[in-house]
Amino acid sequence: MLLPATAQPMLDSITQKLSALGCHQVVLALSGGLDSMVLLYLLKQWQMQQGGRELKAVYVHHGLSPNASAWADFCAAQCALLQLPFLVENVSIQGRDNLEAKARSARYQALRSYVSTSDTALCTAHHADDQLETLLLALKRGSGVAGLAGIATQQPFAAGWLLRPLLDFSRDELRALAEAAAVPFIQDESNQNPAFDRNFLRLHVLPALTAKFPAIAKTSSRSMQLLGEVQQANDYLLQPLLARLQQKQQLDLAGLQQHPLPVQQLLLRAFLQQFGVNPSSSVLSELIHNLVAAKADATPLIRLGDIELRRYQQQLYLFTAAELAMMQLQQKHNAAVWLQPGQQLKLQDGRILCWQDNISAVQQSSACWPLPVGITEPLRLEFGGFSRKFKPAGASMHKPLKQWLQLWQVPPWQRGAVPLVIAGQHIVGVLGYASSCTAAEAKSWLLLQGAAVKL
Repeated sequence: MLLPATAQPMLDSITQKLSALGCHQVVLALSGGLDSMVLLYLLKQWQMQQGGRELKAVYVHHGLSPNASAWADFCAAQCALLQLPFLVENVSIQGRDNLEAKARSARYQALRSYVSTSDTALCTAHHADDQLETLLLALKRGSGVAGLAGIATQQPFAAGWLLRPLLDFSRDELRALAEAAAVPFIQDESNQNPAFDRNFLRLHVLPALTAKFPAIAKTSSRSMQLLGEVQQANDYLLQPLLARLQQKQQLDLAGLQQHPLPVQQLLLRAFLQQFGVNPSSSVLSELIHNLVAAKADATPLIRLGDIELRRYQQQLYLFTAAELAMMQLQQKHNAAVWLQPGQQLKLQDGRILCWQDNISAVQQSSACWPLPVGITEPLRLEFGGFSRKFKPAGASMHKPLKQWLQLWQVPPWQRGAVPLVIAGQHIVGVLGYASSCTAAEAKSWLLLQGAAVKL
């Protein structure tokens, strides 16, 4: 298979980029359209020239077009002619809203399993016109630097890389190569539907722009590359700042407010992006106003998609959908439980509790709580009851449990899951926080094993 001399700059770009990543295996996301078919023929040439390289193509079948199966057959036939492995991945998309984004997300999710080693790259056929469309869409949304930087040439993906080696070339250049090399391709009828934002730009806006400014796709691509470099610099400078403010899914808001507002916004965005959330500028401003700049005693709650943000004691807490479901489960099942001496009880948060008077076992455990009752007396665990009075060992007076929990800085949403140790009608311990007696006064002990799932 020979390609015309005009293909050499594209082939050089592919070879240089794959070599720089150390990638010897390539997976091509093949749709059968002009762009991906040109890249298929270029990658086949790369494989023939380099030697010892593996190349396969994967077609993602969304089922959105009645022609999708025919396109898959076309791709299979083309790969057979080129003696390349070909696979089909079937995906299902729920609902018709935001269809482009859903299809894109499903496509990349399906392709992740094919990038299982560090020397594997998933290649897509995005080009300079795609970049310009992406820039215009980002401007429409009012995106920040990251959005305006557009499509990255390369980025980590699964165990390897996601690479777009043709971003420096226009659609016209790809079409000219396809015509010169007689590269076959199919036409997706959905590309003519202006109801999709990207198609509207491609059909009605870009032709006018390129007619007036022929080089606009490439010049805008250079600007986006510069913005991408600014974003990379921001990320590099923000990392040590964020590391000082963040502890897993918590963010120190008092520390955050020591920085100028633009830096606060960048840090908050970087924190949220770790959990798959990329808020718009308006949403980010709302978060700064309602969460960061709220009154010290405020406890706001904001939902962003599947996550929830809460504030307490100058700390921002982030909860995933799974954690929110677990919290609801804990609240539903936290019923009173009678304790039996020597028997192990598994708490909802995963810890194991055992009530005993074996002082030797107690001395070997750091997680133990003294109790002023013997094991012959009835003892139970309860939850809630924040108005009940309690006096920890060493305290001067009884106070409502709610006040103690506030002093111990227990977030409001965790309080209902804190086990209370009850003897008769009295609280003799708040598990994990305090007991009503000292170790010297203890008649029995509660041993706690394992790590709590804290929410």
